[in-house]
Amino acid sequence: MKKTFTGVVLGLFVVTIAITVALSDSAFAYSKEKPLVFKCGIDNPPFDVKARTIKRLGDMITERTDGRIVFKYFYGASLIKKPAFVDGVSKGIADISTGPISFVTGKMPALSPFEIYGAYDLSRKLEMAKEVQPLLIELFKEKGVYPLMQQYTGNCIFTHKEKFLNAPSDWQGAKMRLAGRWQSTLGKMWGASPVFLPPPELYLACQRGVIDGFMLIYDITYGLKLYEVTPYITDTTFSNNIEIITMNLKKWNSLTKEDQKIFLDAVAEVEPWNMTETTNVVEKIKKDMIAKGAKIHILTKEERKNYLKDSYSLWPEVENYSGKMGKQFMNILEKYR
Repeated sequence: MKKTFTGVVLGLFVVTIAITVALSDSAFAYSKEKPLVFKCGIDNPPFDVKARTIKRLGDMITERTDGRIVFKYFYGASLIKKPAFVDGVSKGIADISTGPISFVTGKMPALSPFEIYGAYDLSRKLEMAKEVQPLLIELFKEKGVYPLMQQYTGNCIFTHKEKFLNAPSDWQGAKMRLAGRWQSTLGKMWGASPVFLPPPELYLACQRGVIDGFMLIYDITYGLKLYEVTPYITDTTFSNNIEIITMNLKKWNSLTKEDQKIFLDAVAEVEPWNMTETTNVVEKIKKDMIAKGAKIHILTKEERKNYLKDSYSLWPEVENYSGKMGKQFMNILEKYR
């Protein structure tokens, strides 16, 4: 009887130790000698601001963890393509990536309000991002992803090969590349034929008359030289999306609490840098495009008002589609219009 009791106690002790090791192993298994490696799958080229933002974040974290955490960068969609910035990260193909929510609103309808033109004032992006972050964490948890940071994308622009699109009526009859359900809905409302094509295909599509123009942002338009085939650029000054740096949730949870804090402290420093750097780069881009033949019109106050009237008219439909959490996002965004 005594032997049996002793055996049971010893067995429980061994099991307890095993459980303790299992629970702590993932959090403490990395060191400077055996660092935790994050694979960063970045669709953008290394000189792009979005790519440089992740590189800056990674360098900062590696330095502050004394090399316990290191990053490997895979640029130009060599690891995953931009539309996989959630699914590819969830599956662990990449540990970190970045992409716009317009690629995932079909599977994550709660994010739909961010797709609406002018959903928030871009000048207040940092405040808005901070307030919606807890909801984003809750939402992306279901996908096995941790939303590490929101990148600043800058103004939404409408381009056309022959004219400025200063009013919704100017879209009549145009074939326009648009992304996402709600942007396509508005395009149809304005009399256009929405078409979806990945950005790398837009140059030839515009050149061959497959489309007349598109909605994008400055850095992509410039990087792909799309201003050569659609020289008329209407700067709306609107938001049209949010771009999220995603992290594999298991990888996030494998970090010690101290290293998670290092990540978050680095994000708090990099976010304002990202916004300032993007703004500065866009100003240089605009000047260079104009020098090379592009024409830019910034919407007047009245022109903005006409567009936003139609944009905001979709909110009741968006609310029904996006569900309870979508409504929570909308309540926050209304404070930042």
